[in-house]
Parts: sequence; C-alpha cells; structure tokens
Amino acid sequence: MSSSSIIIEYAKSTQNVCLCISISAFLILLFIMTPLNSFLLSSIFGKVIILTLLGYTVFYNVTKTNKFAKNFNVELTSGGWDPIKTNIASSYIFTGFLLVLMLAVLQQLF
Repeated sequence: MSSSSIIIEYAKSTQNVCLCISISAFLILLFIMTPLNSFLLSSIFGKVIILTLLGYTVFYNVTKTNKFAKNFNVELTSGGWDPIKTNIASSYIFTGFLLVLMLAVLQQLF
C-alpha cells in the first residue's frame, strides 16, 4: 500500500470521525440543553445514544490512528518531529477530549 493511499484512507476516517462528532454535538444540544432534558425517558434514551456514538467515535479514532502510525512506523517518543507525528499526537489528544466529553454526559445521566 503506497503512502498516498494510506494518507487518503486516514483522511477519510477523519471525515467519518468529524461526522460522528457533529451528530453527537447536535444530540447533546437536543437532549441536554433543551427542555427534552426534563422528560426522563427521552433524556435517558438520548444520553445513551450520545454515549454510544461517542464511544464508537473514540474506538474508531484510536483504531485508525494506531493503524496509520503502524503503517508509517511512527513512535512519538523517538526521533525528530514531523507533520505525521503532529497529526497522530493531535488525534490522541482529541480522543482524550472525547473521553472527557463522555464523562460529562455520563455525569448528566446520574
């Protein structure tokens, strides 16, 4: 597999992550920030959907980033710094923020 096709595949997976985050943001606004939050059943149902979607997004992002790093034989702790390492580190940091968002939604659930 050539490096350009690996980069294209990673870019497409990044688009999928962005789509999932956009849907999650809309659902967060819909089920947490609106009066739908006061209805018990819709609130719980919406938060479970949000957590499921965010969990899938975290899993998908980590899987694709690990595959991308493996294909380029990138280790974040060794060697010089280049744009590929920056992209991989940013992806992991973004995943950390997604985990914090999941915890915030989980806190709203209880």
